[in-house]
Parts: sequence; structure tokens; C-alpha cells
Amino acid sequence: MSWACALAADERLAAYDFGPDHPFQAGRLEAGLSLLRAAGVLDDADLLAFGPAADADLELVHDRAYLAALARFSSDPAPADPTGAARFGLVGDNRPFPGMEAAARLVAGATVASLDAVAAGDLVHVFAPVAGLHHARRDRAVGFCLVNDIAVAIARCTRAWPLRVLYVDLDAHHGDGVQAAFYDDPRVCTVSLHETGRYLFPGSGEVHELGRPPGTGRSVNVPLEPGTGDDGVLAAFDAVVEPLAAAFRPDLLVTQNGCDGHADDPLSDLAMSLRGFRALARRLHRLAHRHCQGRWVATGGGGYDLGRVVPRAWALLWSELSGRRLPSRTTSGWREPRRRGRRAGAGARELEERNQRTVRAVRRLVLPPAVRVVYPLARRRAGGPGRLPGWEPRAGGYLAPGGPLVLRDRCPASLLRRLEVDPGIHAFVRAPEQQREVLARIAEEPTGEVVVAHTPEGVVVGYVAVLDPEPGTRFSSLPGLLEVGAIEVASGWRRGGVAGALLRFAVEPDPFEDLILIASGLAWHWDLDQSGLPAVAYRRVLRRVFEFAGFESLRTDEPEIAYHPANLFVARIGSRVPPARRALFTSRLVRATGGPTAGTPPDAVP
Repeated sequence: MSWACALAADERLAAYDFGPDHPFQAGRLEAGLSLLRAAGVLDDADLLAFGPAADADLELVHDRAYLAALARFSSDPAPADPTGAARFGLVGDNRPFPGMEAAARLVAGATVASLDAVAAGDLVHVFAPVAGLHHARRDRAVGFCLVNDIAVAIARCTRAWPLRVLYVDLDAHHGDGVQAAFYDDPRVCTVSLHETGRYLFPGSGEVHELGRPPGTGRSVNVPLEPGTGDDGVLAAFDAVVEPLAAAFRPDLLVTQNGCDGHADDPLSDLAMSLRGFRALARRLHRLAHRHCQGRWVATGGGGYDLGRVVPRAWALLWSELSGRRLPSRTTSGWREPRRRGRRAGAGARELEERNQRTVRAVRRLVLPPAVRVVYPLARRRAGGPGRLPGWEPRAGGYLAPGGPLVLRDRCPASLLRRLEVDPGIHAFVRAPEQQREVLARIAEEPTGEVVVAHTPEGVVVGYVAVLDPEPGTRFSSLPGLLEVGAIEVASGWRRGGVAGALLRFAVEPDPFEDLILIASGLAWHWDLDQSGLPAVAYRRVLRRVFEFAGFESLRTDEPEIAYHPANLFVARIGSRVPPARRALFTSRLVRATGGPTAGTPPDAVP
């Protein structure tokens, strides 16, 4: 594979122009590329050749009737048919302009060529700056977007190559069109960090928009409060996007790097700076190389301060993609934008708390427990609240159909690093050799315990992690309560009772009689492909595993559990738990009558 980087844009894209009085106009191309050339980081050899997108590609995402209307209203003058134009969204912000169909095809062609080059291994990184039209729907134009170039390119890519695509949308506006295009597709995971739709177009992108089977859990939204700045956006990215990539194991990263979240942008009320955009670009670059063998296609997306913000944001992103350092000084016209005043809103602490509640809800919904263990929101000091009382490490045995196993609890990280890991344990890492380090990281958490089953030769075939509940969740403030955060058995050792024996061994020590243990399972986290079972049948298997270790199934209206009828919540209440603590726990299972029922999406962040 080449390690080259290219940029997919030329003067033809200036034709995508709604006019001088419109936020999305031809000037963005010249404004964006002029700084790159002035800084000496772009020349003609960097440009990727592309042509207009073909009908066959556009029709992967858009209806033929809509594409025909787009061509018809591209004429000069456009037909006098306001009813027909309105039917396809070609009014208002998306008003027709001469040649718009050809211009839209070129934008889509640039993005298609970018993904083709990266998927084929000809390039590793490509930047398509005049691209990222993420609002367009199958049958209409939306939000300045005539065709959904990102969805078209991803659809073509996943049809031609057996690739899993992670799409990360950083535009201030929810990436609703791309989400809709892949809402039921498990091969494409869309994640959007945006200003909440309660106040901003397009009014969507709530936490509970999780996708449809078989793609449930592959649609991820992190709606942020107005006024959120660099720290809030970066914290949300770190808490959700990096662990989500670990869970999804993508082959290719596609991003929409809209810069309309800048404090100076007129079309949003986020408060980011150029430093924040640079930090996001660096994080995306690391993610691409850590999880996607470097494969990364970035698009420019939104951004409507064309004179000052857009050129700088594009320059920072291209610098990261290409590895070319920007000069410390340019002409005097290129300075950090002056920040405009922001409208009054929630106080800083209240804003942060709202965003944290959103992030916690997203993590519980979209990240499997094992991933949350390795990517915790907060680390506690050793000996902090919730730490299990000490006991001497134990060793036991279990005779599985595949051979004898050694069971060990209180495993230190040093021991785990000396063991091998069965390749069938692959909850969220691409390479089996990484899993050993994952287990060691769990063991290093001061509030966690790791219990493993390994062969006499030292190969780990199963593990259980017991730890404090994630901060901010419904049960996290209860004293004397811990969570079974992860349980996994290697695929070649399943159906042999290993999971039940390992979990029972894990909770046998006497100190657990003073504690409440909980565990939850969300159907879209389960390895159903490997098991060959439907979600409801898999739930029965899990319930039997936990019942074997003394847990019982309980009803709760906690939204993420109530979201789907196959979801599971179990608890084991120790024999010495005081009645008052038992009653407090029980009171939190169902907070109010009339709460969400199984199969109904929650209406609010828990």
C-alpha cells in the first residue's frame, strides 16, 4: 500500500453555488484552497483526478425521480413549476440554479474517487474539501445538499469491497442524511457529534436514534448543548468515538469535518476554536492508523465564515492528513478569527453536566460492557469507594468438553501479560494478540477485578470483569454495589458450560455476600453472528448463565434496558446485605409508573 495523500478538488467545483446571498457559495473553494497554496503545502501534484458521479452510483442512494427532477430544474431558466420544485425540496435554501445537477454530480464524483482510491490501496488519506453534503435524502434536497455524496461513495465502496466503514460527522448540524441511508446496515457505523436538534436544524440526532435491525446500535448520536467549546467536544469524542471504533473494528474511516461549530460561524451556537479542530484532526488520524490501517477519507462539510474560519480549518486538516507543517507565519490577512459574542445560555457547569449526562447515556447504549471497562469515563484511586475487600487469590478447576481449565481470580496485570489469549476472544480488538493487553488494562483499573479461565498451557479462553458501575448511571451512587462489566468466552469453547462455571467461581468469595452485583445486556451488543441464535434465544442463554451463579432477572424502566424486549437486567443480592440497602436498590429499579416499556425508545436522556 502506498502512503500517499491527495486532495480531491479543482475549479469545476465552484459551480456548486447557490448565489452570493446564500451561505453556501462558490467562494468557499477559492477561500479554502488559497491559504493552502499560499502556505506552500499544496501543489498540482497533490490533486486527485475525478469526474462526475455515474447514474448507477447516485441511484444507490437517490430515487430516479428525484435525480430526474434535479436535472430538469437545472436548466436556465428553470421550469416555472413551484409545486414540482417543492415536492423535491428544490425551494428556499435549496433553490435551483443553472447547472446544479452537473455541479452536484461533480461533488459526488470527487467523494467517490476519494473512497475508491483509499479502498483500493492506491492512497491512504484523501481530503475532499468541497464535499460532505450530509443532509440530502433519497427523494429530496435538504440543507444546501442536493446529493448525498458521502452516502453515495460509502454505498459504492461497501458494494465493491467487503469493508466495514466508520463514518464520523463533526459538523455542527446532525448528519441526518448519511444516518438515514445506512440506518439498517450493520456494515456502516455512523456517529455524529453535533449541536442538539432541540435548537438547531435539522432537529434530529437524539441519543435514542440507534438504527433498525440488523443495524441497531450502528447509528450513534451525541447531541451537545449550545455554547459547547473545545473541551466539551473533545471530551465527548474521547468518551465515545475512540471506544466505538474499538468496538466496531472498521476497515475505513470517513469523516465530515464541518467547521461550522466554530465560535465565529453564523449558523450554529457551538463555541469551538481552531485549536479544537486541530485536536480533532489529530485524534482522527490516530484512530485511522490504530483501527483502519490508516485508511481515511475526510470531507470539508459545513462552515460559513468563508473569509476567516473555513480556510484555516481546511489548512489544519490538510496539514494533519498530508504530514506537511504549516508555516508559523503567513500574510497579515491570515490571523486567528476574532470571536463574536455568544448569546446567553446555560451556565458553564450546567452545560457541562448536561453534556456529561448525554455522553453517559450514549456510552451505555452503544458500547459493549467490555469496551466501557477498557475505556472508562473516570479513573478512581486505588482503595476508593466500591473497592472489593481483599482476599487471597484463588485457583480452581473446571473440566470443559474441550479439556481441563484453570480458574483464577484477582489476576494482576503482570500475570495476564504472561498468559496467551485464545484467538476466539475478540470482543473488540482486530488482532488477537492485542486482547492480552486489553485484559491487563482491565486488571490495572483500581476498582476492578479480573477472573480468567485458562488452559494448563496458559491460554486464556474466558474472562469476567467485576467493577464499579460507570459514574452517573442510575445505580452508581448506591453503596456496596458492583457491576459484572464484562463476560466473554472464546468462540471455540462456548456451549460447554464455561461461562456459567467462570461466573460462579468469580462471585463465590465470602465478601460478595455483603454486596449487590448487577449486570445488564443489550441485544445489539451480543455476538449473534457467532452464536447463530436470535436475540431472544441468546437472552435465554445469558439468563441461564447468570442464574447458575445466583443472579435473578429483574424488571427495570432504565431506558437503555427497556428499549428492546431482548435486553436483560440481572442482580445478585448478597445474603448479608442490610434490608435498608436492599430496599434502596429495589426502589431504583422502577422510578415511576408509566415509564418506557420494552421495545419503546426512551424520550429523554436518563
